[in-house]
Amino acid sequence: MLIVHAILAAIAIAALALGPRSAGATLVALVAAGVDLALGAAVAPALAVVAPLAAFLGAALTLAALAERSGIADRAASVLAARAGGSAFALYALVCATCAALTAAVSLDGAVVLVVPLLLVLSRRFGAPFAPLFLGAVIVANAGSIAVPQGNPTNLVVMDRLGLAPQTFIAHMLVPGLAAAALGAVGVAVTQRRALRPPIATAQRDRSPLSAAERHAVLALAGAALAAWAAPLFGLAPCWPFTAAVALALIAKRARPRLIVPWRVAAQVGALVVVTGALDLSVPTPPQLALPGLLLVASAVAAASALANNLPVSVSAAGLLASGPPAYAAVVGLAVGSVATPHGSVATLIASQLAGDDAPPLQARLFATLAAAGVLAATALLWATFLWS
Repeated sequence: MLIVHAILAAIAIAALALGPRSAGATLVALVAAGVDLALGAAVAPALAVVAPLAAFLGAALTLAALAERSGIADRAASVLAARAGGSAFALYALVCATCAALTAAVSLDGAVVLVVPLLLVLSRRFGAPFAPLFLGAVIVANAGSIAVPQGNPTNLVVMDRLGLAPQTFIAHMLVPGLAAAALGAVGVAVTQRRALRPPIATAQRDRSPLSAAERHAVLALAGAALAAWAAPLFGLAPCWPFTAAVALALIAKRARPRLIVPWRVAAQVGALVVVTGALDLSVPTPPQLALPGLLLVASAVAAASALANNLPVSVSAAGLLASGPPAYAAVVGLAVGSVATPHGSVATLIASQLAGDDAPPLQARLFATLAAAGVLAATALLWATFLWS
């Protein structure tokens, strides 16, 4: 039976690897998951992952649409373009810094949801090169998401299963997360230097007062960010407080907004949770490991995340690993390793969906190389935090 489950998992993973934005690939993955369920696979783990994910992403997408319609994205684009002073390199650095800050506030999924419309405005109004800005934002959001608990839903899955405290998590993961994000941003900038070399249009900062719609959007963003940031301090997963804050913002708005539900992403992740969970793998891991052992754990989890998406892998990893350094190494692999493929991270899938036809191809060789370098650097720094503590 294990062979059958392995074949079904391989079919689902291969389909989504070849066409992460394809409805046909999603259908293939769902059929494979359906066969696994008919053979006795559990559906509860998939529901436990997909329900909060769909709620959070739906709220984030709806909030982003609200912000975009308010005009705040255009104002923010003008501010960034003005600060860049006509330099695409400076604009690239500002975009990466903005994306990192948003990741810390509203998680990497919320960050890309808010940043991609901003990048489209920068490209269309000021002639900014969309491809390097998009690639930089994607890798910074993913790699930097390990710095704080609410930065990535996979962090919360591992923390909840293994009982890791938020303060301890930050003490060990802040520096590795910042280093991995910086390494990825520099790597994209170096490979995209030709696209970043030509100057962009200069802009004057819009100093007019915020409109009523803009004020509402800013308050909604701030409220959602505050809810997501504070949630781990009270032992709550950020997805539900974030969703509640967005719901309150929508209720306060007189016009009825269009709710956006990420059905395709939810279906893909749910299918992957089912097919990977049906394998029921078990790998004993000691609670303490030296640097080579931590690198082995991080690399193995990174490879699995790149192949099968990091959310279902996080559920499996949390059940396989003991707490302590191996758990933190797994977090590195889950977030940083997932950027190696277009379907490795939900945030990458969402970013590509939002960019539509403007989305550049995620070059497999470049992103796999940056993912490997990021995993190596972050794991080494993680090991150092345990030596110093």
